[in-house]
Amino acid sequence: MDIRAEIVTVHTKRTFAIARSSADTFERVVFELEDGNLTGRGEAEPTNYYGQNAEDARSALETAEIKDPWNIEGTLRENAHLPPASLAALDAALHDLTAKRLGVPVYRLLGLGRPTPTTAYTLGIADRQTTLEAARELSRSGFPIFKMKVGGREDIETVRAVAQESDAAIWVDANEAFSTDDAPDIVRELVEMGVAMIEQPVPATEGSDALKAVTEAAGSVPLIADESAITARDVPKLAGCVSGVNVKLAKCGGIRGAIAMIQTARAHDMKVMLGCMVETSLGIAAAAHVSGLIDFVDLDGAMLLADDPFEGLGYENGRILLPDRPGLGVNPA
Repeated sequence: MDIRAEIVTVHTKRTFAIARSSADTFERVVFELEDGNLTGRGEAEPTNYYGQNAEDARSALETAEIKDPWNIEGTLRENAHLPPASLAALDAALHDLTAKRLGVPVYRLLGLGRPTPTTAYTLGIADRQTTLEAARELSRSGFPIFKMKVGGREDIETVRAVAQESDAAIWVDANEAFSTDDAPDIVRELVEMGVAMIEQPVPATEGSDALKAVTEAAGSVPLIADESAITARDVPKLAGCVSGVNVKLAKCGGIRGAIAMIQTARAHDMKVMLGCMVETSLGIAAAAHVSGLIDFVDLDGAMLLADDPFEGLGYENGRILLPDRPGLGVNPA
């Protein structure tokens, strides 16, 4: 069993800005398990917010111990010390390799039907005219859902302008931008605009009570925890405080960690969102295979790229089309 971990640099089509940062270049780590003529692949998407970088993720993956790649659960337990993004890459590679050995897509390996998710397309923070032009272009391309990043009052007014002009459903993601004092009024304003979902308006450090206050302000509009919900262990304390949680493979350690979060959320009668970082089609594919279990899908990370190094996923009017191939279904371009 040969293993390889390589850092790849990808670029977004336009600068990707959220409340706490902006960038147009991202380093990702591609991890490979080679067994005979088959190769399992996974991607690590480390972020500074979670105290990870590409070099650390790569170095961690090079220490992975894989005694029996058929034993996915056991291998993940033995490597549970890896940082979450690195563990997610190992998890995806194990699923990819095993499904290829069996000649089935990963969703079949998991006992699921073939998913056909419709994803939101993210509009990063930008001036109002730039955002409106992007929204018009996306509408012409058939995208039915926009996820709009916000960080201040000007961005709220940009949401209003897009909502007045577009028929697309609008989700709003604040990435913890607002204070606990301001957030309830801002959320009520967004609800009046007709937004369909609101994500993490207050800092995770403020605790579940702060989230409960803005959830009550949102009324019937779902309020989703992202930065407050990292793994399945975080979900129970959020029950009754938010409508649901955002599951990201890079946060929770991969497909198995995602399924644990989904099951825990459902046990507490919560909604589930499936999110992503800016990542290649390799990373998006791993998440897409469990998307049939999800209420809100936000897997546009590869769509944002100018230079995706993998091929295999199809896109049509916001839908992600998984190929009928064994494994994750993507290959180096």
